[in-house]
Amino acid sequence: MGIGAADLVAGEGRGFLRCAGRAGKVVVFGGCPEGPAGWRGRIGAGRFALMLTGPPGRVLEVLGLPPRVVTCFKDVPGQNASWLVEARDGRRLVLRRYHAGAAREDLGYEHAVLRHLAAAGWVVPEPAGVLVQDAGLWYCLTRYVPGRAVGAQTPAQQRRRGRELARLHVALRGLGERIGQRPGWRAGHLGVTAHARIDWEACAGGLEQASPRLAAWARAAVAQARDALAGVGAGELPVTVVHGDFAWWNVHYARGRLAGVIDFGLTHLDSRPYELAIARARRSPGVTKGYRAGLARQGWPLSDLEEAAIEPADRAFRVDMLAWHLDQARITGTYDLPAIERKLTRTGAAPP
Repeated sequence: MGIGAADLVAGEGRGFLRCAGRAGKVVVFGGCPEGPAGWRGRIGAGRFALMLTGPPGRVLEVLGLPPRVVTCFKDVPGQNASWLVEARDGRRLVLRRYHAGAAREDLGYEHAVLRHLAAAGWVVPEPAGVLVQDAGLWYCLTRYVPGRAVGAQTPAQQRRRGRELARLHVALRGLGERIGQRPGWRAGHLGVTAHARIDWEACAGGLEQASPRLAAWARAAVAQARDALAGVGAGELPVTVVHGDFAWWNVHYARGRLAGVIDFGLTHLDSRPYELAIARARRSPGVTKGYRAGLARQGWPLSDLEEAAIEPADRAFRVDMLAWHLDQARITGTYDLPAIERKLTRTGAAPP
C-alpha cells in the first residue's frame, strides 16, 4: 500500500512508521492488524498510522525518546536493521538493531572505534545512547550520517575514496595498541578467514557432501591463497584498526565533499593490504592509487612488505568471502552451488 509523505502525520502519544521503498517512493509495509517488527497499524481518513508496539518502540520508550516519524531503512530478521528516528525535539538519529550473533563485548569494540573517530572530528555513526537488549537482540541509538554513497565511481572518484581511506587510517593509527583485537576476530593473513569462529574444515566437509568437485576446488583455493601469503612473508605484516568494509556504499558525500563514513560492523585489527582488499580496490584501481598518494602526504607510506602483500591479501579476502558463504550454507543446510562456483572463480584458483 503506497502513500505519500504528507499522509504520515504524528498523533498525540504515537509515532508513525515510514518505510523507504524503491525509486524514492514512500511505502508503508504491513497491514491491519500487525506489520513487520511489531508495528501495529490502522487505516483512517486516508492515512495509515502505525503505533510503535514492537521491539523498536519498546527500545525507544526505554531510552525516553518519543519519536515523531520513524523511517525504516532495513529490517530483515536475524540481520542488522536500522530506522531513522525523527524525534519530537527535532533531532535525527538512527536506531540500529545488531545481528543475532552480536555480543556486548563485540559491540563495545565497535563503539570504541566510533567514539575515537568522532573525537577526531569524523562524522560516523557513534553511539548516542546506551546498548539496550530486547528479545535477545541488541539495539543502540547512533548518530545520523548525512549524504549519500556514490556508485559507479569514475577514476577520480576512486582516487578520492582512496585518499579518504588513508586519512581514516592515520586517524586510527595507534588505537589498536590500546584496544587490541576485536573479540572473535583475527587478521586476515593469520587464518583462512578473519572470523575466528568459522570452522573451515567443517565448511569444506559440508560442501563435499553437496559437491565433491567444488569442495576440491575450495581446498585448492585455500592452499594457494595461504602459499601466496607465505611467499611474501605476510606473517610479519603490521596490523592496525581497519574499517572492515570501506566499499563505495559505506562512504557518504554531499556536494562533492565527504559527509561521513558508515557501517563499522566489521572493524578489527588487520593489515592495510587486507583493508584495500575489503574495500574492493581490485575492482576500483584508483582507490589504491589514491590511498598510496594520501599515505605519502601523511608520512606513513606502505612498506615494501605491504606493497608485496596487496595481491596475496586480495586472494585471501576472496577465500574469506567463500568461507563465510559456506559457513552460512552449513548453518542453513542450503548450498547455492552456482553462487559458490562464482565465488570460487574469483579466488584465482583454477578449477580441478
